[in-house]
Amino acid sequence: MANNDIPIKEWMSFFSKLYSKVDSKRTPEQLWIATMAHCSSIGESIRRIHFPDLLYYSAHTFTWLCSFINRCRKEKDTVFSLYENLPGIVSLKYPLKCGHCESKPCCCHPTKMDSLKDKSAHYRKLLKARRGVIKSVEEYSISQWQDTFAEIYGEQIHILSLEAIGFHFLEEAGEAAKAVRALGQLANISAARIAGVNKAFLHQLTTVPGIVENYTQYYKKNVDYTSLAPEVIKWRLVNAKMELIVEISDTFSWFCSILNKLCSISEDCKFSIQTLEQKLRSQYIRKGKPICPTCKKRHCSCIFYPKQVVL
Repeated sequence: MANNDIPIKEWMSFFSKLYSKVDSKRTPEQLWIATMAHCSSIGESIRRIHFPDLLYYSAHTFTWLCSFINRCRKEKDTVFSLYENLPGIVSLKYPLKCGHCESKPCCCHPTKMDSLKDKSAHYRKLLKARRGVIKSVEEYSISQWQDTFAEIYGEQIHILSLEAIGFHFLEEAGEAAKAVRALGQLANISAARIAGVNKAFLHQLTTVPGIVENYTQYYKKNVDYTSLAPEVIKWRLVNAKMELIVEISDTFSWFCSILNKLCSISEDCKFSIQTLEQKLRSQYIRKGKPICPTCKKRHCSCIFYPKQVVL
């Protein structure tokens, strides 16, 4: 990491201030749609082998991902409430080692990994490992996470093409969209007055430890989606929240792998390209101050007319 790299948590705070006005009018679902739109542009840039565009859209994808999480952090007593930053989320699935084999470098067997379904017991082990690294990873910059994933998955990434890595990235972003959709389907659950599904229960699902504890408690192999039984509704909520945590983590992992592969290609082909940190600075900072790259204002004033959000 360069000495002046900005920790991800500070980038999140930076974007929160820059986009607080416009993002306050957007729902979490709308913010994830925007994130997905830029993820697709990364895929298009890979297909076209256009590396400047790839880096440009990577910067904007990272921005929208931070904005989505910032929005969840500001939600009060809703299914989307999540009081974690991006490193706090990623560190459950990746506590500085592979979340499956728990090794660094990874020694997973790909076929066996694809066959795994229930990881409820495993999440408790990962949570324990997370406790040992959370203080350090919450200060991590983008480049430090890139280095971490290179140490874990560098050997696998080395033999994969950029197209294959991009495909995995888009797959995981789509899986995160499924989790967002599942939470959106339960957005008004409090109004149903189901026993135990209240503000206190929703509050338990605002942190990674709370989600893990409830996941292991309410796990169900088969779910009747026509049931209003409290245990079923609780499981649907907990499962969707856990899926959101895991899929954001996987999306970010493959995102970093794209950046690492791009760096490797530039070294092999002897051409220079900015780091994501440098691209973010050039896009979002002018004379040491934040700036929206679209409207050029210190506090984004771009005009949109989405459905008003009531906090």
